[in-house]
Amino acid sequence: MLSAGYLFLVSSLLGFQLLLPPVDDAAGRAVVRKERKAAAQPPQTPKPTCTLTNDTLAGQPFGTEPTVAELLSVGGRVIARKAYRNVHEAGQMDTILTVRHQGNVFEFYRTPEQDLLRQAIITNFRPAYGQRLRVNLKASARQNGGICSQLRIRDTERANNVSVTFANGQPSQARVQPYLD
Repeated sequence: MLSAGYLFLVSSLLGFQLLLPPVDDAAGRAVVRKERKAAAQPPQTPKPTCTLTNDTLAGQPFGTEPTVAELLSVGGRVIARKAYRNVHEAGQMDTILTVRHQGNVFEFYRTPEQDLLRQAIITNFRPAYGQRLRVNLKASARQNGGICSQLRIRDTERANNVSVTFANGQPSQARVQPYLD
């Protein structure tokens, strides 16, 4: 017959938890067995800064990029406009347009034909565009192979950049800087 101690040793080595009935000591009193708790893993110290090349994320970090019209339609406000001389079209004036939405700041280069995202600083990840960004950033952080305090993501040509600061494993601030001529 195998002893209880031997069964406990073998089962713990194999990763099983063996539940044994209470044991009485020589005087007939029940002996209470204390379960041993697994040693807590020390928290992994994050690397200070990591750099990752990811063409998809650096080029389209939001998935579908928010537009000026979309941001204004859901409560965004234009907080600044600055005239800017177009270097490619003589006599054409364009505008740098800054829009704030739920604490996030977007800067667009506005031409007569289109609005181009120049920079976005995201600190609130609750809007739909922030949730999409968070999912992409967390996937990239896992792809990097470890926890980083700061993650810099760029494309192969180093034209598009995304810089992320993490707190407790979650993105706390992201700066998106697409290529703009």
